[in-house]
Amino acid sequence: MGYLKFNVDGSSSGNPRRAGYGGILKGDTGKLIAILSGPLKNSDSDLTELTAIRIALEVFVKSEWENNRDLAVETDSMVIISWCFNPVLRQWRFAETFKIIDHCIILVQNVKIVYVCREVNNCAKTSKSSMLLA
Repeated sequence: MGYLKFNVDGSSSGNPRRAGYGGILKGDTGKLIAILSGPLKNSDSDLTELTAIRIALEVFVKSEWENNRDLAVETDSMVIISWCFNPVLRQWRFAETFKIIDHCIILVQNVKIVYVCREVNNCAKTSKSSMLLA
């Protein structure tokens, strides 16, 4: 059946904070399937990265591919990955977001959240950059 890959990214800057997330979903042949991005209010970089992962997983769970494919979610945040795999390390302020992420992972069953360096993850940065400039 193959797999799908979501490259995700979140960022924030300034005070008050302007923040946004982005993601690109591709098939195992590299074919572009979907792009997502959006603004976030009063968010820091950790929450924007988590939000990108949460939304990518929610989109996948609600999609037509959910029952037929494995999913790899790629992010450039080692901290977020460590929180995903070790709940003891999670900050309590992200409890609701992790509740949704954990639920989606259970539903999908064949999901991996993996690290990619920033240079490889540029496609996700590009999907949110136009939103941040607005």
